[in-house]
Amino acid sequence: MTEELNLKQLFTDFVNFISRNKKTLLAFIMLGVFSVIIFQNLKPSYYDTQAICMSGIAEYERIEQLEELSQRTAVDLINYLQINISNKDHDQLALLLDISAQTASNIKSVEAEQLYQQDMNEKFYALNKFEVRLSVFDNNIINDIQKGLIYYFNNNNFIKDYHEMYLNSSNSLVSEIKDEMNVLSNMRLEGAKNNLDLSSVNIISGKDENTISNQIISLAQLKEEIKTNQMLLNPLVFVQDFAKTNKTERDLLVWCLLSGFISLLFGMLFAYIRELQKN
Repeated sequence: MTEELNLKQLFTDFVNFISRNKKTLLAFIMLGVFSVIIFQNLKPSYYDTQAICMSGIAEYERIEQLEELSQRTAVDLINYLQINISNKDHDQLALLLDISAQTASNIKSVEAEQLYQQDMNEKFYALNKFEVRLSVFDNNIINDIQKGLIYYFNNNNFIKDYHEMYLNSSNSLVSEIKDEMNVLSNMRLEGAKNNLDLSSVNIISGKDENTISNQIISLAQLKEEIKTNQMLLNPLVFVQDFAKTNKTERDLLVWCLLSGFISLLFGMLFAYIRELQKN
């Protein structure tokens, strides 16, 4: 009972304290909020945008990777740029992206993150795509940054060597497939002349009723798959470009609420000290 009375008295004293000093506390809150509004309007505004990308680096490396690491190298390469941005090393950033130092100075942040999808068992698995979030002080440079990221990947020595090796091996494999298809075609022609049935040899088996049994069709499909991968698996591909946004971001509401709360605490401290001095 005594504790309940003490809590009730404490709450009553607090309410009375707020009531006695409401003008002072309100003045502190207004001062803090107005200070944030003035500061936010004086500092440069920025624009947020994002894009969806994919990279063939994992395929170039030909390494058995964990599923969630499929785009890890590409993600790390983009996040590496934030070091130069944070250090305001605009010249080095401009060199990496093949843009001007002035354009580089207008980049606020860039961040990449692997994309995941949830299956029916509520298990997340990695997609072969990742998201790039970009913040800039000038929305007119967004397209330049996108081109700069492609340049950055294409001119990275590590990626360039592996990509060239991947293309050469793919072209060599396509050439060998064409030769094999020619050999099979000739064999069938010879077989037809000698009344031999070589038109259908089962080389793929499975539960699918529509299994492919013709070797030439199988090789043709493999060849087209390799050629498609050559086109898709570039060092960096934008599945969805950065959106050109005209809406500025200032985080005004969040900062106003935070400033108002901090100002209230300072106001209460000021009012408490003033009452102690009066007493």
